[in-house]
Amino acid sequence: MLHTLILPAVLLAGAAVPASQQPAGDDAAARALGQCLVLKTTGADRLTVARWMLAAMASAPQMSDVVTVQPGQKERNDRAMAALFTRLLVTDCAERSKVLFGMATVNGFETAGEALGGVAMKELLSDPKASAALAAYASCLDKEAFKPVLPR
Repeated sequence: MLHTLILPAVLLAGAAVPASQQPAGDDAAARALGQCLVLKTTGADRLTVARWMLAAMASAPQMSDVVTVQPGQKERNDRAMAALFTRLLVTDCAERSKVLFGMATVNGFETAGEALGGVAMKELLSDPKASAALAAYASCLDKEAFKPVLPR
């Protein structure tokens, strides 16, 4: 039963990029680009995305006691991400990105990026060590506190 409490943490990890409201036309174009981004990336590409996301999150003052990025690593991650996105948007998914560029929508690109970010994080968290680390908090839960809300 407690394993179901792990699910929200996994879903939140897949939603590392904030979601946005957007017009319906943008939505279809964003989904098409997001699908292309996912299909045109390799495992190494998705690791680049995950590393870039982690380094960016580590830059937040609230994370300074948890994660330290080595000097120069953030810039290397930024350069790798820029090269990846350039390849994806200009070459691999050019037709789909052209549609969103034509709409002048930031939200559409955020939505498309969510698809890739979500897959990158899910892939990273599928590693047994990472999934065990993610689930480790469950051993600290007060099982008695959950009795009133769990089915009998």
